[in-house]
Amino acid sequence: MTESNRNSPPTLAIILAVVGLAVGGVAGFFIGQKSGGGSTGNKVVAQYNGNKVYADEAFASVKGRIFDLEEEIFKTKEQAINNFVELQLLESASKAQNLAVEQLLEKETGGEIGEVKEEEIETFLTSKGLSLDDPRIRKDDVRDYLKYQRRFEKRQGYLASLKAKANYKILIEEPSAPMLTVATEGYPSWGNQNAPVTIVEFSDYECPFCSRAVPVLQQIKKEYGPEKVKIVFRDMPLPTHSRAEPAANAAHCANEQGKFWEYHDLLFENQDSLEDADLKDFASRAKIDVKQFTECYDSKKYQATVDKSKREAEALGIQATPSFVINGVLIQGAQPFDKFKEKIDRALGGPKS
Repeated sequence: MTESNRNSPPTLAIILAVVGLAVGGVAGFFIGQKSGGGSTGNKVVAQYNGNKVYADEAFASVKGRIFDLEEEIFKTKEQAINNFVELQLLESASKAQNLAVEQLLEKETGGEIGEVKEEEIETFLTSKGLSLDDPRIRKDDVRDYLKYQRRFEKRQGYLASLKAKANYKILIEEPSAPMLTVATEGYPSWGNQNAPVTIVEFSDYECPFCSRAVPVLQQIKKEYGPEKVKIVFRDMPLPTHSRAEPAANAAHCANEQGKFWEYHDLLFENQDSLEDADLKDFASRAKIDVKQFTECYDSKKYQATVDKSKREAEALGIQATPSFVINGVLIQGAQPFDKFKEKIDRALGGPKS
């Protein structure tokens, strides 16, 4: 058993599971458009009656899913390469200093890591959309996890220095994301129109998973600000949600009076109450001119806009809500902030994950 395993807090696995981090990944630190997604290219993939079927035709509706799988394979290979090289570098460094690997790590990255303050615990839980009100979470467990994370980051820094000195490079090819062109003009948005990163969300007001995206988008707004990120909301009401379309129409009527995001938040906070009377009540709560709103809503003024958005989503091969397109790159599902941060930072020219 390694030193790291001996010193790991007994409930660390619970904290890791709750915050959505991979236990294996943390514990292991010690020792244009391309068709069909990724590297498939526009190849002939089938023939019938003398006709050729090309990848861009056959895979158009699933290219996002194909890229997700190719990216997962790439990251699995990347991690395996990193683990192998790091172990070789550690063994080499330990031999040079006539120390065991664990002794080397203790020498280079041991020592005090400081106490974890109350505000650090609160900030960490908030960043994960969690709180101490959750019965699964205990303050001492979070404190132990943050100490463990500090040690992890310290050792990661040491490994990074070894790799830098060794001129380490990964030579396998990273898959290229299929690029989607999404219309944004005329749809509700937040942020500077010329921001370098555009996030287009396709969502459904009755979708429970879509409501989970609201705090994540709030965190993105806070982290990056309107000069770096523009967020555009597109409707994709699912046929199984009978009140999603009326809610979408209502949100556009709110947008007409400059109150889209306030109304948007009320809809997601009250997903079980989206009847006509509720939607009109939300207008009053959002301080919207109720008479103007009611005339707009009752006439279904924006039904054509909602229908058009839904058709375009389907044409792009988007099949689930919520889905997000970040500078042309598709992310599907209620993903954590870190997933968005990876894509946004890359779009801003930052380091790759």
